Amino acid sequence: MSECRSPSPPTDFAPLPPAMPVATLRGKRKLNALRRDENGAPDADDPKHAAAPPPAASTTKATTTTTTTTTTTASLVRSRPKLQLLAGNRWRLPERYAPPFPTSSAPAPPVLTATHAGFADIAYRLLNVPRSPSGRGGVPRVGIRPRPGGVRPKAKSQPPQKSTVDEPGPPLWRVLESEGRVVIAETLDYELLGTLPYGGTVLTPRMLREGLLTPDTAYHAWVGAKRAIEERRGDDWNMAKMLDKAMMFYQVELGASMLDRVDGPHYTFVDPSIHNNTAGIVKDALRLVKLFADKGYERDRIVVTIPATVAGVQAAGTLEGKYRVRTNLWLVSGLAHAEACAEARATAITFCYGQLSDACGRKQGSSSNPLVRAWGALNTPPKQLAHEEIRKTKECFNRYSVPCEVLVANLQNLSDAERLGDFDAVVFDADQSLRARVRTPARPPVVAAASNSPTKKRTLEAELLASDLAFKPGTFLSAMSAEVRAVATATLADGLEVLMEDANRASEHMLEFLQGEAQLAHLDYVGLQDLYEEDEQEDQRLGELFMSGQEAEQLAPLRWHDVGFRLRSSCWDQPATRYSEGEDTKFEDSAQ
Repeated sequence: MSECRSPSPPTDFAPLPPAMPVATLRGKRKLNALRRDENGAPDADDPKHAAAPPPAASTTKATTTTTTTTTTTASLVRSRPKLQLLAGNRWRLPERYAPPFPTSSAPAPPVLTATHAGFADIAYRLLNVPRSPSGRGGVPRVGIRPRPGGVRPKAKSQPPQKSTVDEPGPPLWRVLESEGRVVIAETLDYELLGTLPYGGTVLTPRMLREGLLTPDTAYHAWVGAKRAIEERRGDDWNMAKMLDKAMMFYQVELGASMLDRVDGPHYTFVDPSIHNNTAGIVKDALRLVKLFADKGYERDRIVVTIPATVAGVQAAGTLEGKYRVRTNLWLVSGLAHAEACAEARATAITFCYGQLSDACGRKQGSSSNPLVRAWGALNTPPKQLAHEEIRKTKECFNRYSVPCEVLVANLQNLSDAERLGDFDAVVFDADQSLRARVRTPARPPVVAAASNSPTKKRTLEAELLASDLAFKPGTFLSAMSAEVRAVATATLADGLEVLMEDANRASEHMLEFLQGEAQLAHLDYVGLQDLYEEDEQEDQRLGELFMSGQEAEQLAPLRWHDVGFRLRSSCWDQPATRYSEGEDTKFEDSAQ
């Protein structure tokens, strides 16, 4: 009986992987699977259905027994039902239903080897592994099916997700108002002055020059020049004195127009060219206050801006203590400089942000080593140094209850106003005012430096003590340290250069107008016509070229509408004759 048994299967077999669905196969491998399912043929790759090894040729009885067994197996297969269940839960049809192999002239698809099938099995297992909800520690339990329960768990309510798009925040103007800070107008736009809620106005030399180029404000310059000419003594045409008066009258006229539109203080200024003359500063400030008082404006609404030089600080002390005139010292550079201004009892101090940042950057670039300069610029940018000086000054004033306001002007960006920290008022021009009224994307809140730490307090007290010991009237700059004095000097130099340049340009325009008025006052009609001789020659040349059909290019501006040119081109001093009726009315020179 043992001789009739079939050979035993090999001992080194591996467990079979789960059968792959036909839908996941591609190419020829899918076609072969379909044929196997239809024909019922065993899978060649399946070790269970592999062909048995042939028996030994020397045993005749074994050969006969094997043949009989194979024949019996084939007959049993034909007698089975149409569908047969194979290993791996697969069904197949008998061999008699196998369709013929298709023939085609197209090239055969690529053959898939056992290696490809192995990779496909691995991919299928990874993609179809059942996953359960997260286990302990948030790690998903792979390969463990969730146990079905009678009650379906309720879904946990998740909070609504926030939109990734930042909603626009409130306008900067509203933020400043909520923090108790005032916006001061630095513009001559009368429409903005009458509509926006400004807390005050400021006038600068640059605005004087801009006012001469604008029709709405150029009228005030004409009024100031006419008043200076009318108030001269007799035939005294001293241009220097008249120019000084005309500029001051023009400045007061502009200030009055701003005061009529905005409630609050008005910050006017003295001539920046006399920044080293204490007596001159006091004299100009008193004249300005008197002119505004003559127009009906109280002294409390006028603040005179003075450069924070040594002479300017002394003048501010005299005006505040003796004449009760409110002063504003601008171009302040830091805590020591601000304390000197507070000792003079100034009403306000102004940090010019642009000049202060440039001066701090120049201090960092004073080193001869380029690596040191680069590291200093990266570690502490100039803007951060300027912010620190403004913060320390305001903190010191708040701690010791100093009655001096801190103003910030000449901002480069609106975002700088959010990062400055604590201050009392900020100066905006027309463009900055309009942009401050618009809602902007929300920014992360600015984290203020820890100013209440013991280290910060000791550092601030040490700086105050050093400045108190070194401060003397008129010598505070020389008593500063070298670095602090360098920043203060650079800030004052840069700011005064810009102020004096703008003031000189405005004075040149006013001087030209005064000279024209003086010439008209001393000339008769013959001399007035002689001033326009070149204009008449240019007019004749253009006319001749135009009549000959040539292109005429104007070489010099012609003053056609001036009184002198019209007098020269007309026959106003000779009688005119009228032609007979029916013809056009013409005037003819009686001498012709």
